[in-house]
Amino acid sequence: MLAASKENIVDIIRSTARFGEAYALRKYEAIIAAAKDAAVFGRALPSNAVRIRLYVDTYQEYQKHLDTLLKALHETVEKLQDTLIYDQICLLQSLRGIGFLSAVVLIAEMGDFKLFSSPKKLYAYFGLDPAVKQSGKLNGDKVHMSKRGSSLARRILHMAALNNVKVSKGSGTPVNPVIYDYYTQKCTGKKKPVAMGAVMHKICNIIFAMLRDKKPFEIITPEEHCRHFAAEHPDKIRKSA
Repeated sequence: MLAASKENIVDIIRSTARFGEAYALRKYEAIIAAAKDAAVFGRALPSNAVRIRLYVDTYQEYQKHLDTLLKALHETVEKLQDTLIYDQICLLQSLRGIGFLSAVVLIAEMGDFKLFSSPKKLYAYFGLDPAVKQSGKLNGDKVHMSKRGSSLARRILHMAALNNVKVSKGSGTPVNPVIYDYYTQKCTGKKKPVAMGAVMHKICNIIFAMLRDKKPFEIITPEEHCRHFAAEHPDKIRKSA
């Protein structure tokens, strides 16, 4: 490791971990520190090399099985063409941070979308609804996510939220200006984890609207959204007025 090129090691880590350059550089520094330590204290034993090779072989075999399962999943979804489920999976992939596997998991966890008449029901099903801890006669004063729904769905929503508040490294512009502005506004008065929870709610709202309207995601400002809604639902606007 000490003799190898830094660029080569970082490239290998990035190609396998897929977590970006910052992650690869941190792992590289940890590897080099361990290599220097081994050189000084004599930990570079042949048995360690055998153990590492066994770990690598196990990982590669495990990855082969995962690739086989993913291929089978793709084939299964392809057979669902011209169905509502197939269309919903394609729609969800138009939102940044939701790929093929995430879209399939969300639809599988959700089941029949017709069961959710409002975004609030979808929040509750995913465990994003607020809950206050209680014990006997004592009521807590802090509100948390109930987390009573699907943990898999929450993980996907969290990853989607993280992807939508990212800033492009090259240009420095947000990848989703609307969600980024919403997140920064929440951060002014709340802690970052709480603000991220609000973004997850926002993402859940977007998913509900996409599946309800059967339209792919597009970045529009709240003002544009209001204008579109008024044009498409003039009766509701007149009733509210």
